[in-house]
Amino acid sequence: MRLPFRRRTGLQPGYRELLERLPVAVYVSSLDRTSHAVYVSPAIVDLLGYPLEQWRETPDLFERAVHPDDRERVLAAVAESKRSGSGYQEEYRMLRADGSVVWVDDTAATVADANGRPSYWQGFLVDVSDRKEAERRYRVLVEQLPLITYIDSPHTAAEPPLYLSPQIETILGWRPDEWLRTPGFFLDHVHPDDRDRVAQAHERARQTGEPLHHEYRFQARDGRTVWLEDMLTIVHDDSGEPWYSQGFAVDVTARKEAEADRERLLQRLQRQNERLRELDRLKDEFIALVSHELRTPLTSIRGYLELLGDGDAPPDEQSSFLQVIERNAERLQRLVEDLLLAAQADADSLHLAIEDIDLAKLAVDCAEASAPTASARGISLACTVVATPTVRGDEGRLGQVVDNLLSNALKFTPPGGGVHVRVSESAGAAVVEVADSGMGIPEGEQAELFGRFFRTKRAQREAVAGVGLGLSIAKALVEAHGGRIDFTSAEGEGTTFRVHLPLAASAAAEPLSGAA
Repeated sequence: MRLPFRRRTGLQPGYRELLERLPVAVYVSSLDRTSHAVYVSPAIVDLLGYPLEQWRETPDLFERAVHPDDRERVLAAVAESKRSGSGYQEEYRMLRADGSVVWVDDTAATVADANGRPSYWQGFLVDVSDRKEAERRYRVLVEQLPLITYIDSPHTAAEPPLYLSPQIETILGWRPDEWLRTPGFFLDHVHPDDRDRVAQAHERARQTGEPLHHEYRFQARDGRTVWLEDMLTIVHDDSGEPWYSQGFAVDVTARKEAEADRERLLQRLQRQNERLRELDRLKDEFIALVSHELRTPLTSIRGYLELLGDGDAPPDEQSSFLQVIERNAERLQRLVEDLLLAAQADADSLHLAIEDIDLAKLAVDCAEASAPTASARGISLACTVVATPTVRGDEGRLGQVVDNLLSNALKFTPPGGGVHVRVSESAGAAVVEVADSGMGIPEGEQAELFGRFFRTKRAQREAVAGVGLGLSIAKALVEAHGGRIDFTSAEGEGTTFRVHLPLAASAAAEPLSGAA
């Protein structure tokens, strides 16, 4: 194609010879809508297969040669560049003369004459089919992998990604186009608890150029929390400047959940081991306590029996010896009964003789029975009956509950203090309260108070008598009656235990609910 190059373009003819040696197709065209060719270098024949004469004879050949799927986009970009005088660069497909498709990189600009007026359109086409094919193969490969592949700006994580593989929709529910058109989408959907850490890690990687490998939580479209393992690399150009960042993210939610399950299991096993060690310690302590509680009265009984056996003591002393022996025998009997009752509670085989019980009278009787002990210890003991409720239950077992609570209150109340028993009705239940002004229970020990063989550290330190069965037995007996027991306590201010029992009229109803 030999057009009057210099006359039409204002360029030196020698420049054409240089252009025609380049391995790219150089073109010069008019500024009209059809982009009529003024000049096309011979490389266009190798690139597209159309002879040079056809470019001269066919004004709309360029439009026809652009692939139909890209034509509207490309012609609009060309028209806008010609109108505004801005630079132009596009990649698109063109149809060769034989019908095959070739990818081109098209770069052009408007050239002005000596007076600054737009004169013609000049650019060049480069065959990028090999690169586009490589990109296609790479895309096919990465879009088959069970992970999210992405290409980002090397400058900030707030910019939309340059590329995002479609697996994002399968893994997180978000479509790639939603990410690509929304600045800040990534950080906005990182879990709030991880967001600052992730933003700082990305910023540090972009500043240092070092690879980034971290895990974080991401909020999926359906509200799920997905754990991602993310590996990012900063890619540099030939001059060492950051070019782009690329990486991939793998859904590791199943692994993280398995790790969390394993951690919970290990913690549970640790707690169980600690509990077993505690039970082993309690067993040793229990054996020591029971041995002591058994040995002390037995030693006393044996001693007084030896004195009686000597026959030298006068009758009044013998009577005193027998009283001591009787008290110690009763003490042994109570301990053995407590141990048997604890075993029955464990086996869920408690036997109750059910009858109508005047709870107020029972509480008064228990208080009167404890009065001598309170007097001997210098403790005031009062009993207040606000109502006379009737309950269905085993009088002996409920009496044992009140006795145990009174015994505890008297043990842990110093001389000069007071213990108060109150009986009332509340919310359809009979309530027995035993309040003391004693040492109180430390907050850290209150959760274990009803545990079998549990004794407070102060009780152990001060060698207060007992094996730690009273409260656990009281709880078991109250619950066997369909009731509940609770307490309030403050260290140094005293403790109040409350037993709630269903009234006789509602004894067949559901057991009373509430935290014990």
